[in-house]
Amino acid sequence: MSDTPPPVLILAARESGGSLLSSLLGMHPGFCGAPHLNVLAFEAFWQLAQYARIPRDSHMHGLLRFLGQELMAEQTVQSVQAALRWLGRNARDDSAADLHMRLRGLVAPRRLVDYSPLVSQNEPAMRRAVDALPQAHVIHLTRDPLSQGRAVSLPVWQSITLSLDFWDRRGRLQPCMDVFEIGEQLIDWSCQPPVFDPQYAWYRTNDAARRVLADLPAERVTRVELEALVERPGEVLTGLLTRLGADADAATVQAMLTGGLPGYAAPGPYTAPFGTDFEIVGLTIGDALRRAADRRSPGRADRPLPWRGDGDTLLPKVAGLARDLGYPLAMPAE
Repeated sequence: MSDTPPPVLILAARESGGSLLSSLLGMHPGFCGAPHLNVLAFEAFWQLAQYARIPRDSHMHGLLRFLGQELMAEQTVQSVQAALRWLGRNARDDSAADLHMRLRGLVAPRRLVDYSPLVSQNEPAMRRAVDALPQAHVIHLTRDPLSQGRAVSLPVWQSITLSLDFWDRRGRLQPCMDVFEIGEQLIDWSCQPPVFDPQYAWYRTNDAARRVLADLPAERVTRVELEALVERPGEVLTGLLTRLGADADAATVQAMLTGGLPGYAAPGPYTAPFGTDFEIVGLTIGDALRRAADRRSPGRADRPLPWRGDGDTLLPKVAGLARDLGYPLAMPAE
């Protein structure tokens, strides 16, 4: 399986369009847009299996749904059971790199598109993933920190509400997040009392991605702004497919943009309902693009953040990185 086609790795902060771009590329006949696999966030599969135990089990749902779909052409309770048996037989002692190669072999000759939130959370995981995929093309997908903060606020609120009272009755349309992840990644612990503030995670992901990708050859890296993708999807998608060496004729691109519901945009079976970003659940590609375009936040770095109640603004380092990534809306007033 070492001759499987080179995969595509997407690095993006939470709710920055990672699942949207993966689903969009998955509409191309030459690609398979996977849900949250999270395999390469660890050195070995057993580490992921240990990490993703209740109440972190949602981090395995994408992998189980993917295997169910590729092994049995369905996402059902029975296919999840088959996926667990397959992992027990084939991957129990695998390194993360070996398991990822097995997954790529299941979809070959299509190219696997992997957006995994756990990989994007910190620099060591990103470097581990990039080192495990020496032939991969890596996409750094960005979103301005104000829009991203607004987008992640809803699933965080719902996740916290759910964990306080309704864990055993979590709904099929609830977001794929857990309170441990929220506490580790999305809380400002420097103030009293601590407050929710996603700008820290936005900075951590995008700063780490910039450093990691600076070490790769330019031909292996593409940066895509979610704002450009949702405003000019045909143009951006054509350019991206060309960079990836894939068929980018007008008819193919149009078919990708007007396709129906992507395979992982609907909730999975109750044993693995999650595994995709909350923003695309239940939406077609066209609807997801329009919703992302409607939710842009024309804010400024010197204005109080809408998700904080203490009047704080974007941190200077966050505003500076946003400017470096090409977001003029993050510049303070003159």
